[in-house]
Amino acid sequence: MVYQLYDSAFRILDIRNNLLENFTGSRKQIIDLAASTIPSSYLLPELLAGFGRMYPDVYFHSWQTDSSGAINRVLDGTVDLALTGQNTGDDSCVFIPFCQDNMVIATPVNDHYLNLKQKEQPVVFQDFIKDSVIIREKGSGTKKEMDIFLENAGIEPSSLNVVARMNDLQKTKQILLFPLEESAHKRSFYIVYSKNRILKSHVRQFIHYVKEYYQTV
Repeated sequence: MVYQLYDSAFRILDIRNNLLENFTGSRKQIIDLAASTIPSSYLLPELLAGFGRMYPDVYFHSWQTDSSGAINRVLDGTVDLALTGQNTGDDSCVFIPFCQDNMVIATPVNDHYLNLKQKEQPVVFQDFIKDSVIIREKGSGTKKEMDIFLENAGIEPSSLNVVARMNDLQKTKQILLFPLEESAHKRSFYIVYSKNRILKSHVRQFIHYVKEYYQTV
């Protein structure tokens, strides 16, 4: 039964590779990649563009999901690697931090927040404690980092006025950003791959490229 499943999976991948070759006219090397929302939206475009200029024969097949979903795809062998905002500490995976960002509060542009923005002293999270809040969904690396921040600040999550949970908080309207005084809180993004999988040479090249890229920017 296991052999039959393996044989079927191999045939499916072979069909996919043949279709890709027919459409592109060349034999491409494929990297199956999962990425959580923030890396997918803000990090992957420049990474793929830069890597593609250096290795034009590599083709990416990517999935966007939350951090938990991306790591699950690594674990079940669906993808070669993932870029996530969460380290679950799973012993069967390698988690390599490759860049960091600062967590901030984003608000609409209105008189209340403009006045708050003009305060001479830095704002603290308590300045927003009664405001309506939109947070990320369970499984998101951003949600996990927010939980850690609230715990460190001694704030109960139940005290927040949460009005919505969303899987993507990109907005087209103008927003204000508030760095938080109590949060020198940075969150890391990780390259994730399975310890039980032998990585193809072009996958290792991409991992090396990502690490080098963020050491130089």
